[in-house]
Amino acid sequence: MKFNLFLKKQYFLIVILISCKTDSSNNSVVDEIAVFEDKGISIYSDNDPLNDVMMQAFWWDSFNDNLISNYSSYYEYLINLVVELSNAHIDLLWLPPSSEGVGMGYHPRKLFDFNSSHGNKIQLEKLLSKLKNRKMHGMADLVFNHRVGTSTWTDFTEPYWSCNSICVDDEASTSPDAFGTKPCGDQDEGWSWGGARDLNHRSEEVQGGLKNYLELLKGLGFDSWRYDYVKGFPAKYVAEYNESTSKYFSVGEFWDGDSQKVKNWIDLTSLNLNNIKVERSAAFDFPLKYKLKEAIVDNNFEVLNASFLGNESNYNTKSITFIDNHDTGCINRDDCDNLFSSKKNEIFLGYVYILTHPGIPMIWIYHYLHLDPLGEIKKGLNRLIDLRKKNKINAKSMIDVLDTKNGSSGYYVAVVDNKLLVKIGYGSYQPSSEWGINYSGDGFTIWDK
Repeated sequence: MKFNLFLKKQYFLIVILISCKTDSSNNSVVDEIAVFEDKGISIYSDNDPLNDVMMQAFWWDSFNDNLISNYSSYYEYLINLVVELSNAHIDLLWLPPSSEGVGMGYHPRKLFDFNSSHGNKIQLEKLLSKLKNRKMHGMADLVFNHRVGTSTWTDFTEPYWSCNSICVDDEASTSPDAFGTKPCGDQDEGWSWGGARDLNHRSEEVQGGLKNYLELLKGLGFDSWRYDYVKGFPAKYVAEYNESTSKYFSVGEFWDGDSQKVKNWIDLTSLNLNNIKVERSAAFDFPLKYKLKEAIVDNNFEVLNASFLGNESNYNTKSITFIDNHDTGCINRDDCDNLFSSKKNEIFLGYVYILTHPGIPMIWIYHYLHLDPLGEIKKGLNRLIDLRKKNKINAKSMIDVLDTKNGSSGYYVAVVDNKLLVKIGYGSYQPSSEWGINYSGDGFTIWDK
C-alpha cells in the first residue's frame, strides 16, 4: 500500500490512521491519513496563573506502568505529550517528586540528586525546557515534611544534615527497630509521618538546605511549587520558603474537607518567620471535591449552595479545584480512598463544573488520556477548556446560582460571569430565549448568549 506524504509548515506527523473504505461500485480503496497539527504557543498564554488550567501530569507508579512501556522513562513520555497539551491550552504541569527516593519519590532520600524513578536529570531538564518554550510552567512536588536515610534511618546525604535536622520525638528515637543517629532536633510542630524522618523546620540547617534545594529546582527549569503534606509543619515555613526565591505559583496539600480549616491555612501562609506579610499560597479545594461528589454522585445538588474556596471572593484565586489525583484516584494502589467516582460520565460532569467555574481547575492526566480508550473524554475536556478560555472564565469569575433540586431528576443551574449558563443534572430546565445551547451531553447543558 503506497502513501503520498507531504510536509507543511507547522505540521508534523504523529500517527497515521488508515481507514479503508470500499466503494461498492468499483471496490476501490480510499486511504485517509490523519496529520496532527502543532498549533504553536497557545493563543491564550498570558503568564497569569489566575487564567490557567493546571494538569497533574502523573498517577501512582506511573513511572513503571505498562501504559508508558514504549518510552525509556516517564519524563520521555511527558516530553512527547508537551505539544498536545499545549494545543489543548494547558498552562501549568504538576510533575512528580524529582529527587532520588523511594518509588514515586514521596520518601525522598538524596534531595540534590535529580535522577529518580521518573527519569534522569537530563531528561527532566529537557522536559522543563520544552515547557518553557511553549510558555508553559513546570510545578515541582516539594516533600518538605520528611526524608529517609541513605543506608540507615537517619544518615542523610546529598545534602548531609546532622541529628538536629530530625525532630526529637520522631519514631527513630523510640522504636526498637530504629538505628543510625539518634534525633536531637526540636519537637515536631505538626502532624508526624511514620514512614520517614520528620524534619525539624526550626533548624537553620534544614531551612538553608531547603532554600538551596528550591534554587536548584529553579536552575532545572521549575518555576512553581506544590507542597506535600503541609499538615506536617506550620504554614509560616511555606511563607518563608516561598519568599526565598521567585516563583510563578504555589499550592499546598492541606487535605481536609472543612472549608474553614483550609482557609485558615491559606491565611497563615501570609506571614513568614520574621512576621513579614507575603503573598498567600493556594490550596487544593478538597471541600469542593467532596461537595461535588455529594451533588453529582449522590444527587444532592443543594450542597453546591454551601461555602467553599471556589465560590468565595477572597479565596477563589487560591483554590485549585479538582476531581481526583494520584492519592484519591485508586490507580495502581489499594490503599486509597476518597475516590470521586469510577463512572466516566460522573467524572466528566465534575469537570463540567470546575472548568466553567471560578478557582484554578486541575485536570488529572490519567482521566485525560487513559480513562476513555476512545478519547471521547479528552475531546470533551478540550472543548470545555476552549470554552473557558474563549469566555475568559478564570479564578475570579462570579457565580449566580439560579436553582438547585435534589434527586435523580434534579440539577444545579448557575450563571457564570453573565456569559455562560450551566446546568448539571438530568432534570429539565429551560432558560430564557437570550440563551442558546453551546455544548450539551449526558447530564449537562451549557448555554451562552
